[in-house]
Amino acid sequence: MPKKDVSISQLQSNGTHHPVMASRFSPKQKVTLSLPTALIERLRNAVYWTGERPLASLVEEAVEALVTEMEEVNREVFPQRLSPLKAGRRQGKRASTPTMSMSYRKSGT
Repeated sequence: MPKKDVSISQLQSNGTHHPVMASRFSPKQKVTLSLPTALIERLRNAVYWTGERPLASLVEEAVEALVTEMEEVNREVFPQRLSPLKAGRRQGKRASTPTMSMSYRKSGT
């Protein structure tokens, strides 16, 4: 099947230097991350006992719900990044887990 030509305006950065289509139906991209072993086991148990959907679908749905909730707290969709995300772990002291009562908006906006 031939690839469709895509204009530059239809592409967005994915956090690295690789553009992706800005569409809900865009191809999926693999992301590697580490989760606590206990959480992974809970996820696997949930998939095993419910049999409703694959683990990847369950994680995708949960991440989608979390980002949507963060956008609602922010009162708008987050703007496009100005530069790619840095690879690897952040250096320095870890911040405590944010509560949903805090605002994600930068001050002065």
